[in-house]
Amino acid sequence: MEIEHFTWLRTHKARYDVSSSGVKPIPLDDVMKLGEAEDFTENLVNIYGVNKRNLAITHGTQEGNFAALTALRELGKVEHVITVIPEYEPIRVLPRFLHLRQTEIVINESLTELFNYIKKNSVLFFSNPNNPLGIFLSKKLLWELSDELRRKDAYAVIDSIFLEFVESNLRDLPMENMIFTFSTSKFYTMSELKVGWVVGDESVVKEINGIVDLVSPLVIDLNLKYVSILIQNRKWVRERNLGIIMPNVEIMRKIIKEAGDYVNISYVEYMPILYMRLRCRGVTGSYFSNKLLSKDVLTVPGQYFGKDDGIRIGLGSVLRNDFEIAMRIIMESINEECAGLHDPTDADS
Repeated sequence: MEIEHFTWLRTHKARYDVSSSGVKPIPLDDVMKLGEAEDFTENLVNIYGVNKRNLAITHGTQEGNFAALTALRELGKVEHVITVIPEYEPIRVLPRFLHLRQTEIVINESLTELFNYIKKNSVLFFSNPNNPLGIFLSKKLLWELSDELRRKDAYAVIDSIFLEFVESNLRDLPMENMIFTFSTSKFYTMSELKVGWVVGDESVVKEINGIVDLVSPLVIDLNLKYVSILIQNRKWVRERNLGIIMPNVEIMRKIIKEAGDYVNISYVEYMPILYMRLRCRGVTGSYFSNKLLSKDVLTVPGQYFGKDDGIRIGLGSVLRNDFEIAMRIIMESINEECAGLHDPTDADS
């Protein structure tokens, strides 16, 4: 199976690379200065306020997603998987890979539409916050979702890799009929290593641990020690990340304001990504991404999220000066494409 999103990133390079959805990696030397490692599992118990029986350690979020859907299948809990568009490609293709019946629904500005699709033995499988739009279900809505899932004997597998950008308190997440997957790939980005973890319903997590032991056991202890240091210093990591992201957000807002009616931006505060839709007829995300590539700017076209109506731009992987140059090139290219074509009566097409 080919993930076209990853192929795009592997086969294209540019001077101004704003394709990443993560934050500039934290050097290991900086991690070592933050303190001493503790027991990683105990760290997670304290952060999420859960029992060890609610936890599984993985090599990354995608492994957690794979193990969670497989566990639900093996437990006889899943007949139908609900995914959304737009959505991160590996999430959208995994149910088909596992030969599960799948329905994709189109969302606009709310994930609450998912509630309407909960049925017995169904699984909602989505990212929260959403990649690429950044929209998310708050903790209150997650509790409402858990209650509805329990009533209808259904489950949710929620890729939560971006959750710490928008939610600083991770205690009291609902566990019943819910599985949350995490990793260091975004909020705690490090070039040299990666660790993932799963938090959720005890009976499903037990099955997940068995699957992980079967296919990819033993996350390296050294990796766990580095990540232990980082998650103990979550406040430092958050401030460091926002120190990169927020100056770029200011630049984005300033430059977008100059663009008039040619673009529509989906951005949720503190997230490291934004989604830009072009509001001129006939210009697709894939076409525009290739145009930008010819100008040495790398973005991700919307087609890899299931809807080719825009581009995803990273806010955390480049520093202010390079980001401003990239945004200027993007806006100049939009003006080239849209001037004379924009129809204000067709703004949302």
